[in-house]
Amino acid sequence: MLACGRFRGRYTCYIEFQIFGERYMLFLLRGMFKTVGVVTVLAVVSGSAFGETEVWRLDLGTESGEVKPEAFPAWMETNGFKPFTWLLFKRRPEHWRIGPCEAVPEPCLVLQEKDSSSHIIYPFDPPHAVGDSLMVELAYQVKAQPAGAQLGRKDKEDAPLRIFLSFRAGDDLLHLALTDSAAHAAGTMVKSEREPDTIRYYMLPDRSEADGYQVGSFPVKTIFQNVFGTRDPGELFAIGVKSDSNNLGGESLTYLKTLRLVR
Repeated sequence: MLACGRFRGRYTCYIEFQIFGERYMLFLLRGMFKTVGVVTVLAVVSGSAFGETEVWRLDLGTESGEVKPEAFPAWMETNGFKPFTWLLFKRRPEHWRIGPCEAVPEPCLVLQEKDSSSHIIYPFDPPHAVGDSLMVELAYQVKAQPAGAQLGRKDKEDAPLRIFLSFRAGDDLLHLALTDSAAHAAGTMVKSEREPDTIRYYMLPDRSEADGYQVGSFPVKTIFQNVFGTRDPGELFAIGVKSDSNNLGGESLTYLKTLRLVR
């Protein structure tokens, strides 16, 4: 497709096309139609033929590099996030903010709880087909959490970080949460006493003893089938972020630096 318009502040023409499912834009520089042999630029919009494709990212870029707790609801609405709603309760963050974190030059999402529970959701419209190659990329650091948490106990099921993935698998809606918990072994699945069987927790790798960020890439289909069996995960229709300390009381603090979906 040939089109013209503004790209990064400059008016230009380009040809849009796909190779093996990757979307490319071939930009036509000034004078291209008048001069033979002019140099063209091939720009990869959503990946490369030899690398990964970014499907979605938690974009924390702001004009000031900071969003304070009182401004966080407005940031959520502007960026397409919704608070988790159950019956009449909305788990809207009271203490979350965007700002600088330790040893990170760019802003990150600061998940802070003070005897509280927060959960935000980003719905995908249209949903993303999971397929075989979808991955979750994470980088985070847990700084504080209540002692004694047990996700399998309804009176102790606090966690400093859960990344919820919501699937439409056939006629079923299933929810998988990549969860940081010091109480459970990495790679195991845990069910809650108070939640339906359609919600399950998959334990993230154990934190390293070194003080730093936990970084990893996690294959969505593989983990889904580890948790729910060999059925196909179908479509991913939402992603969510949750932290809580309301069951045991006290505070938790997590720095979320990176959350991406890639292929």
